[in-house]
Amino acid sequence: MEFVSPLTQAILLKRYKRFLVEIVVNNQDHRVIYCPNMGAMTGCDILGSRIWFSQSCNNRRKFPHTWELVEVDAGHLVYVNTQNSTDLIKEGIEKGIISQLQGYQHLSISPPLLDNFAFDISLSDNLKSLDKSVCFVHINQVTLGDEIHRGFFPDAPTEKGAQQLKALIHAKAAGYRAVLLYCVQHTGINRLFPADHIDSKYGSLLRQAMIAGVEIYAYRLDITLSSISIMSPVEVCIPARMICSSRL
Repeated sequence: MEFVSPLTQAILLKRYKRFLVEIVVNNQDHRVIYCPNMGAMTGCDILGSRIWFSQSCNNRRKFPHTWELVEVDAGHLVYVNTQNSTDLIKEGIEKGIISQLQGYQHLSISPPLLDNFAFDISLSDNLKSLDKSVCFVHINQVTLGDEIHRGFFPDAPTEKGAQQLKALIHAKAAGYRAVLLYCVQHTGINRLFPADHIDSKYGSLLRQAMIAGVEIYAYRLDITLSSISIMSPVEVCIPARMICSSRL
């Protein structure tokens, strides 16, 4: 997936109202641009960081520029735009990169509810019925990493993440295949862990999901200044109890 325009480099000054950031270009041009990530963005919104932004071709947008990338410790790049994660995963499935999700005839984004539970993607062989061969998928974006190449999710307490896990547990109990897929949007992450030090309830529910038979995978993005794409699997580590250092 290519960016909608060539990226422009800037320096991050401040993030506010969740969806806006103040930046400076060429040390003199101050601008306010759109932030497409409503999450906590822990470790990604540090004053003075190098960032890159794109420009929309939609002239009616109040803030035509969109924050796309940030450089974090050791020069790693993080793709902060969470709005394209589902499309990137879809592309990775269709290109055969995500090997665990091959062999289905149909892929649906935002499929119909299953007993009032919503999902990001469903994979099936028959569009007209929900037979037990259907695979339900939820996608989480990972942007928090540390200096020893560990990634963590979530980066803040997440009720939405808990509801997604409950939906997957329900789908599995109903006889369907259920998959939690982490989209790792940080080039420095080699292993992924539950962030028990941030949201212990999520960590506990994740372990319940694993015991219930929910499949858990992670794939890293290949990130350049011109494009982003699903690249390779990342090891998911879910120890019985996570002991995390205070390096973050």
